[in-house]
Amino acid sequence: MQSKFINFFFILFFSLFARFTIAEITVEELIFDDAKPFHLKILDVLPKEAIIQIGSDNSENTIIEFMDYFCGYCKKIQPELIELENERDDVRVVFLQYPILNDASFVISKMVIAANYQNKGLELHNAIFSSSGSLTQEKLNKAILESGVNETKLRIDMGKEELEKILHLSSFIAGGVGARGTPALFVNENFSPGYMPKNRIISLLK
Repeated sequence: MQSKFINFFFILFFSLFARFTIAEITVEELIFDDAKPFHLKILDVLPKEAIIQIGSDNSENTIIEFMDYFCGYCKKIQPELIELENERDDVRVVFLQYPILNDASFVISKMVIAANYQNKGLELHNAIFSSSGSLTQEKLNKAILESGVNETKLRIDMGKEELEKILHLSSFIAGGVGARGTPALFVNENFSPGYMPKNRIISLLK
């Protein structure tokens, strides 16, 4: 799979990397070093504020979901992924922003990344997806309250220029690996551009 994306990452890094140095990995390491699987290199490219994670960094299995908060299938798979991580101590789940459905998607993704500056990104992420029915402003306000996020700091952090750069980078990576919608999943090295039932995910775990 890695060779398939060489040209994509040449474009990615030479267009973005010089202007937005956020990673601890070099271009050469990303493209040519086979010591680490491709899907794990994606996480090295992104800054920690971009990553919503449950489970240990040292887990044998990594599930990566590119998601949108207005995506019905993302909402459907959310409790399944959390349940899977709770059932197994060798699994971590990483949620990455891919706000493509509407303008509000981008704003809410930006809000969750901003919450990560308070180490509350996961709490806000879970509270948003725990809301019943369609997401409204009232439900979003309730999710912010339930997550324990400091609203004043949240508004300040949402004004940071790097947040939009993080979102553009995450979205660019998602598009580059073949995500044309949400959810899009890596289960270890296996990529699926669409919803995947829990039993199928389990079959791909080590």
